[in-house]
Amino acid sequence: MFRRISLTLALSGIARSILIDLNAASSTGKSVLQATNFDYVRLELSRMGLHVHLTTNRSVDRGGRRDSSKKVLVLEAGRSGVNDSLVTVPQHSFSFIGTDIDWLYNTAPQTHAANQTVNLSSGKASSVKASARARANVPKPDSRRDSAVNGLVWVRGPKEEYDAIEALGNAGWNWNRFYAAMEKAEALNPPSQDLVDQFGFVINPSSLGSAGPVDVSFPNFLPLQHQKFINASVQLGHTFNPDPYGGNNRGVFYSLSSQTKMAVRETSEFAYLDPVLSRSNLVVMYNGALVTKLNVTTIRATANDTQATDSTTVVTASASGVQVSFPDGSLQFAKVKPSTGEVILSAGTVRTPQLLELSGIGDKNILAPLGIDVKVNLPGVGANYEDHTITILTYLLKEPYLSFDALQYDPVLLAQQEELYKQGKGWLTFANSVLNMAPVDKILNSSEIATAKILLQTKPPTIQQDIYQGIRDRVFDVPQVEYLLFNSFSGGPVKLPNRSYVSMAVTHLHPLSRGSIHICSTSINDHPVINPNLLEAEWDRWFLAKATAYARKFFQTPAFQEIFEEEVFPTVADVSTDAEWEQFVKDNINAGYHSVGTASLLPRSKNGVVDTDLKVYGTKNIRVADLSIMPVLLSAHTQPAAYAIGEIAAGLIRGA
Repeated sequence: MFRRISLTLALSGIARSILIDLNAASSTGKSVLQATNFDYVRLELSRMGLHVHLTTNRSVDRGGRRDSSKKVLVLEAGRSGVNDSLVTVPQHSFSFIGTDIDWLYNTAPQTHAANQTVNLSSGKASSVKASARARANVPKPDSRRDSAVNGLVWVRGPKEEYDAIEALGNAGWNWNRFYAAMEKAEALNPPSQDLVDQFGFVINPSSLGSAGPVDVSFPNFLPLQHQKFINASVQLGHTFNPDPYGGNNRGVFYSLSSQTKMAVRETSEFAYLDPVLSRSNLVVMYNGALVTKLNVTTIRATANDTQATDSTTVVTASASGVQVSFPDGSLQFAKVKPSTGEVILSAGTVRTPQLLELSGIGDKNILAPLGIDVKVNLPGVGANYEDHTITILTYLLKEPYLSFDALQYDPVLLAQQEELYKQGKGWLTFANSVLNMAPVDKILNSSEIATAKILLQTKPPTIQQDIYQGIRDRVFDVPQVEYLLFNSFSGGPVKLPNRSYVSMAVTHLHPLSRGSIHICSTSINDHPVINPNLLEAEWDRWFLAKATAYARKFFQTPAFQEIFEEEVFPTVADVSTDAEWEQFVKDNINAGYHSVGTASLLPRSKNGVVDTDLKVYGTKNIRVADLSIMPVLLSAHTQPAAYAIGEIAAGLIRGA
């Protein structure tokens, strides 16, 4: 598809952008790399894949005019997903797990979680593909972890949590900056009156952007059980929040999705790349452009580099380019201009620290034993790894109520929904749209709150003091748990044939435990050791158990009793005491797929990796622009923050 688009535009004299599928045109890719010195080389499309085109498309604009002399290269390992419904259909948002567009990560055995390994599926698909299909197949395309594979949820955290990032020593990185960047990225499609009348969708348009490149919309369908979830929440005393996008996300609310009016997943490529295909200074190589490391040259050594603080930090290293493994096994070199070129990592929370360490930037105690020449001793690389943690309960619906499980056992229903989707209607337009962001005082009673205050006095050894203190100080002021429904069977000993289930995910939003991601070899093909150190903190174990036990109360409300038949996993007979709930958490904990922190935006003296300009400490021309820079998690899904980081990075690169 991209070759066809590029060729058509080139023949018309409009465009000369180079879009290269390396599995189909490897020799062309080699020729381009050999012949070009680039101003900006952007590495991979990260777990969220959100930032690439922001910097490539906007950072070359000067004074309102395009500077076509700036050559931009984007390198992406993932394949094209044209005509791939795993990418474009909202209801298929997690169907990519275990496929060829999944990096297939797993954690190391978790000592505090029954020694289990946890799946960390991460999108490998290039978002390029989804935009192509959207252009080809949607009747009226309205202007997205890898943005091609995620849950589509578009929400913000509370103002206090963004301001907390600035309080850690990052001047200017606060709510006002993030909010402006998110507004700049998004284009709200308000719900039609028909959707409002049918499903009750509520939104405050003044809290969202209206002219950005990323379409955000409500789905064109809302399952009955999600409508009942709002009623159940209110019956339990949770407040309905009509405006969760203005800096207060507490309560139950309707959430937007990153999808168009016609219910096609919005991708970063559709939003940011397609509009600039006319630019002759842009080269995109995908489907096999696997970056193996940066070529880093030491400019000058400094005797006190290992003890450097912000005031003593000096530039010691520069990237001359990156090594790229092609599908034929050959290694190619993508060069940046010697004096002005930049390398920008957007490889995500797992792969960004991996690439930095393979390039000689990281903790010398990890690199030296592997025989890697240490270019910059930066112990923060790969540290401060954090993710939301999840447990899941599963319930059986009464007949004749249906969930999306019915699409697996009723071929007639599936065919009907596939036809409706072609019109932008029906079940397949839905990924998720009701969230309950619950504060501590809605979950714990007064006695339990007293216990919580005692447990929070103990700092786990892996978390920095400032970060720990901030989380502890805010614990009663911002949401600590997210409750949401998965409209299908998600776990249990037996799944009855031809019956429908619904599952509830319970997410701890601010765990204290911190882990790490570090290489174990000198090859990019060997996954790093991923150790989130789940449940190290006693607070994390105790509170997630309490929050999971509380989830049962939703299913005891009149709203849910009307439609649910019985609890399937766990059952009351199996889990009811505090000790049983804590063991259930240890045995069944899941990752939230919102990992951050491994290239933290912090002062170097606090184990930071990037400064407030997103430059890697000790380097001249290496930046990071992905979720790995976030030093703390938000009580929100991370997609909007990732787009905001891209918007901010674009301004930094162009000097705005």
